[in-house]
Amino acid sequence: LVIITIWVYSKQAIGIWIGVHTTANLIELAVLLALFWYSAWFGTKLNALLDVVNDSSKSFKRKKIFKPFKQLFCQAGKVRELQVEEAMLKKYVTPHLLNAYLTGLRTHLLDEQEVFFSIANKKMAARLKNKHHEIAPYLKALKRKDITSYLEKKITRIKKLINQGALQTEQVHELRKRLKILCYNRKSLCENKQNKLSLKKDALPALLGKWHDLQVILGHLQKITDTGSINAKELIQIEKIKNKISAESGILISRINKAIVKSEFFEASNVQAICAK
Repeated sequence: LVIITIWVYSKQAIGIWIGVHTTANLIELAVLLALFWYSAWFGTKLNALLDVVNDSSKSFKRKKIFKPFKQLFCQAGKVRELQVEEAMLKKYVTPHLLNAYLTGLRTHLLDEQEVFFSIANKKMAARLKNKHHEIAPYLKALKRKDITSYLEKKITRIKKLINQGALQTEQVHELRKRLKILCYNRKSLCENKQNKLSLKKDALPALLGKWHDLQVILGHLQKITDTGSINAKELIQIEKIKNKISAESGILISRINKAIVKSEFFEASNVQAICAK
């Protein structure tokens, strides 16, 4: 797939004009990396770049193109969330205090990994590989003005959101999604090295990512406690962990609101300052 080619090859890329003759090999590499990392990361980046193509072409059928990938990357996301939860719980409490729950969580994780590998087979790899023929013409048709116009729209939407004042939970969720797409596409499509360096210094994306992970874990713990399937002793520990996570989430919201005003994403007055030609 040409789109995954760009993401795998982005450090060597100059703009978006990459020769498609390397597509097949890089697609295979991307699939192998996805298999190894259970990577929802690929799905997010792929979806972000599809967003650029979709914005520039009325005939591009984004949902149809992404459909074969969706099941794979959604399953990868499930595995990642369970991995994050397992690691986070061990941070908040001594493992022996949640022995039964962590054992169940590990079993659940292994089950989801098995589902992932059942999906990510040779048949799926071939299906994904064949998609590059559909995408290549649209990708090759992209012009620098299309990219500039796209980024301007995305930046404007983010500015409108943050100018509403201190953000609440739902607004933070929306900001995270918008900023993630913008951030991924800037890294892939912008050539300016100083611009890419500034991305690394910006604290906002990392804070939003940490906050989101806490929300996912908190939501899962709430569902588990609602079922009443946890023994009384471990339920006490789970409730303590939920309180700690809620408190940490509140602190992160405060830090996010402070980071917004310092973020480089919102200091530039035009897209040329954000993505130099």
